[in-house]
Amino acid sequence: MSFDTTQPALPAPVKAQGSRIRVLLVEDHVLLRTALQAVFSLEADIEVVAAIGDGVEVLSTVRRTAPDVIVLDIHLPTIDGLGLLPLIQAADPRVKVLLLASHPRPGDVRRAIRGGVDGFQHTDLASERLIAVIRKIRAGERVIDPQLAINAMMHGESPLTARETEVLFLAAGGRSAPEVARALHLSPGAVRNYLSAASAKLGASNRSEAIRIATDKGWI
Repeated sequence: MSFDTTQPALPAPVKAQGSRIRVLLVEDHVLLRTALQAVFSLEADIEVVAAIGDGVEVLSTVRRTAPDVIVLDIHLPTIDGLGLLPLIQAADPRVKVLLLASHPRPGDVRRAIRGGVDGFQHTDLASERLIAVIRKIRAGERVIDPQLAINAMMHGESPLTARETEVLFLAAGGRSAPEVARALHLSPGAVRNYLSAASAKLGASNRSEAIRIATDKGWI
């Protein structure tokens, strides 16, 4: 499936009142959520059916409000936007999803594209461009910020195996090797071997550096 990596055009002429785009806004930062809601309210063809701040409310709100487009912050309390994406698609395949990120990581962009997201943009996008993106997505286009797509391709795929990723992820949460071993039903020695292998693949001198590199690239 191809996607649009060009900068969105300026907003199209406003549609008739009967063809309003129903938008569900999901953003945990109150000031940004309030600002976006105010911006959307100025558009005659956009209706904000709900504005919420926690990922756990998304699915029930989708069922209750039947939005056309969900503008979804990738970083949310409890469950993030990437985790919500397949759940939304399963709950209502008709709904379009636009992910926003203030610090988008290459791995996150790749996962979102592979997951079939309809749009991925940086939160510093100008308001008129954001409105244009919403209209394009509602019309069936896929709109990914070109710089984010380029960065994702330049950084490539994670060199870690699934088990190495799992071990490094748990270690990143502050767990010791014995604690990771108990969680994954492995021996502490096996966990240390996985951590050493992950560090070597990432060119890291120690576990902390490996965690930082993998986190920065969105691999864990």
